[in-house]
Amino acid sequence: MEHKINNPTISRRDFLKTSSSAAAGLAAFAAPAILSGQNINSRINLGIIGTGSRACEILRSIAGHKEILITDLCDIYPPHLEEGKKYAGNDKARTHENWEKVLEQKDVDAVVIATPLFLHVPISVAALEAGKHVFSEKSMGLTMKQLNEMLSAVQKHSDKVYLVGYQSRLNEALAEAKRLVKAGSIGQVTQFYVHFDRNETWKREGIEPKWERVLNWRLYKEYCGGLLTEVVTHEIDQVLEILGIMPVSAAFYGKIAVYKDGREHHDSIMGTWEMENDVIGVGTGHLSNSSQRVGWTLLGTHGTIECYGPLKLYWEKEARHLDSFGIKHQFTNIKLGQSLKTPESEKQTPAKVLTFDIDNDYSLSTAREFKHFYDCILHGTKPVMDVESARRTSIAALMAYHSSMNRGRWVTREEIEAMG
Repeated sequence: MEHKINNPTISRRDFLKTSSSAAAGLAAFAAPAILSGQNINSRINLGIIGTGSRACEILRSIAGHKEILITDLCDIYPPHLEEGKKYAGNDKARTHENWEKVLEQKDVDAVVIATPLFLHVPISVAALEAGKHVFSEKSMGLTMKQLNEMLSAVQKHSDKVYLVGYQSRLNEALAEAKRLVKAGSIGQVTQFYVHFDRNETWKREGIEPKWERVLNWRLYKEYCGGLLTEVVTHEIDQVLEILGIMPVSAAFYGKIAVYKDGREHHDSIMGTWEMENDVIGVGTGHLSNSSQRVGWTLLGTHGTIECYGPLKLYWEKEARHLDSFGIKHQFTNIKLGQSLKTPESEKQTPAKVLTFDIDNDYSLSTAREFKHFYDCILHGTKPVMDVESARRTSIAALMAYHSSMNRGRWVTREEIEAMG
């Protein structure tokens, strides 16, 4: 039986109206508004730095949000800037080629940073220094030095909101998985898998040579960490949030197996994290096969939680012997569902399937994370995707990245942290 958690009749309009007000009502008891000089009904003047594909997705998702006014747009590539103007919802929005110009605008309250990764921290730090609230796209930073610099800046400017765009942290599926693991429903977690596997080149063709590296920045070391910092980071972030532990070491291999076009980053990576609490994790990133999809799986002594859109729960049929090892669980307290969508296994119960409307709608989940950003600014809500947790995710990604760029050499967390 498939269980639908959200109201199945919820509309996009209803969601955009209600999600912010509900969170605001709770937050009002926690902290005062922190948008200097404005009351909780004020509009946030928002600048967008980097108006490429992700920023335009954001602009489309937040169109009509009454909490904000897009006042400034910035990009060094003219077609991107023109595209951003289409979705700004403000014909009078200022445009810039230089991101410093956005920070100079006294009426800008907050900025969205949707640039290549290597610029996330420099712009974020400068924005905080200029008195702006910051929404930075993931990952937090490209180097350990950047991560530490960002942490120091946020601590220095504690009156400003700094949030990293791990929008899956707000997923209802993530909260449910976290609850199940904490309750012991799948027993002792021993392994996990995280996947971000697609069949696409990641390279833009037919562009002028002077823009090749700028537009194909995901392929080059100077701009980012490839698959691991750009996409796999989303999945490991969710697992770290659920388990509350960190990697001890990492060993990852990478290859340019298919797209031998001058790129520097691998189109295929696979490896393992050795985690605290005797957990082992496998991570993969793929640009030439999509069968493993995008998602994560947690494997416990008494069950499995799988998230590839819907949340699928399985319980082991032969787990009673583990009682003698002192492994506590709630196996007998679980009411099992059944789904004919998943082939039955002799070793597992049929899947219990939970679906979540907003989680599985990219636009709505983006809108939800921005509603959260507004609440943090207007009502003093603590960011769910805060500097400390985003820093931990970046460290895990950098461990895997440095290993993959060194032929799978075993890399420890202490080694990465010492680079700062």
